[in-house]
Amino acid sequence: MRRRVVENKTVNAPFIPPKMDARQAAFLLWQRDWAATARPNQIPDLVAPDGFVEMGFMAGRGYGKTRVGAEWLARQVYLDPLGFDSAVIAPTYQDIRFVCFEGESGLLSVIPPELIKAHNKSDLVIEMYNVTGGVSSIRGFTAERPERLRGPQNARLWCDELAAWQYDDVWDMAMLGLRLGQKPQVLWTTTPKPRDLVRRLTAPKKGRVIVTGSTYDNRANLPDVFFDQLSQYEGTTIGRQELYGELINPEESGIVKRSHFRLWPHDKPLPRFELVVMSLDTAFTEATTDKRSGDADPTACTVWGVFQHEKRANVMLLDCWDEQLGLPDLLRRVRKEMGVAYGDDDDSALVKPLFGSSKPLTSGRKPDILLIEDKGSGISLRQMLERERIEAYAYNPGRADKLTRLHIVSPIFARRMVWLPESAKHPGRPRNWVDPMLTQLCSYTGPGSVKHDDYVDSTSQALRLMMDKRLLDSVQAKKDEPSGPPPKPVRNPYAS
Repeated sequence: MRRRVVENKTVNAPFIPPKMDARQAAFLLWQRDWAATARPNQIPDLVAPDGFVEMGFMAGRGYGKTRVGAEWLARQVYLDPLGFDSAVIAPTYQDIRFVCFEGESGLLSVIPPELIKAHNKSDLVIEMYNVTGGVSSIRGFTAERPERLRGPQNARLWCDELAAWQYDDVWDMAMLGLRLGQKPQVLWTTTPKPRDLVRRLTAPKKGRVIVTGSTYDNRANLPDVFFDQLSQYEGTTIGRQELYGELINPEESGIVKRSHFRLWPHDKPLPRFELVVMSLDTAFTEATTDKRSGDADPTACTVWGVFQHEKRANVMLLDCWDEQLGLPDLLRRVRKEMGVAYGDDDDSALVKPLFGSSKPLTSGRKPDILLIEDKGSGISLRQMLERERIEAYAYNPGRADKLTRLHIVSPIFARRMVWLPESAKHPGRPRNWVDPMLTQLCSYTGPGSVKHDDYVDSTSQALRLMMDKRLLDSVQAKKDEPSGPPPKPVRNPYAS
């Protein structure tokens, strides 16, 4: 191997012996051409010379991500003397075939014809010669069908446009099949979107390398008219995401902000709660299950305490959980939760995740209102609870959709009337069990913005009930002060 300078870059230029077979020569010429044209941050071996387990390319449109994935996968397949299988996963069948396989920067455009034995378009399989003269397979999978990844084993994966995958569990299924060879590897390429999967895969982890870049990095290979059109997106959120490859914090666009919440100091006794509301968002029907996994849909529960502070009513989150439960298990869980007492008789309340106070049931305050949405399994759950003499309040959202419901109660957050218990281990932050609910609530901007919205529904219906029942009006009048006429009832236009 000798070195030469191309466009002020030092690259490896293979020396081709005169007596070399056509496949070896084709491979070396292919690698020479790619090394001469690629940017250094497009070559994984240069980005991570010590190797990697997982590498992600998160960059703007036009960066050259597809070319990176195709070049890396094809090179690794050729250099594998054992001929282990590899796979490509893309959002749809069309993406696999017309982008990753047959596209301008896809596998068939970068692999020399001498190294391709066969290409099956219908089955999405490329058979490629490797360094020993054997044949290795590259199979394409669509992210629309996670179950297809249960059986296949692979030594390496290229996951394209990961942020556009329909199901996040495609990644988990793929990882469980990545078990061939001494060092299986995965490389993913995507324009970022604030999805749960993308946020999870960009978190620091041993063996994980993240490469970022913008559309402008590849300006030399893109037409000028394209960049003329891009000027309208400069300085916008879509421009930051689609051009500069920036992973936008989903909470930036949320209706509810983290800054809206207040923290109740961990070393300060909790206030006397005047009312405790337990709010449940249940699965749509008692038979509803995930068709792919067979698991029951999740049920979310939030518990809220109303108290007086600074001459006005305030609300504090006392508990929250989100779990996949069938109706019988949910019934048992609710029955147990209704016996939980939040707080002690001396007003030094204890807030604990899942099960509240461990004190005897005569201590603290148990939920005064059990709120369940008047739909599907919620109706069945209320009927079963009534047989056990546990009354539940039926919440009917009427015509208001999820986003409208959150908008209606958003002033309560904006006025900083909602409190979270502070962590004793991490002052200035809420307790750990609060975070899943807080993240979901602050990230929700409408249908599809978060994977699950159960906490959003549970929270909005609890606060809406408090608004409708005038539980969050100004501080109650003292006994020695004359009280005015009772407030006129406010009609709820969204409930039947």
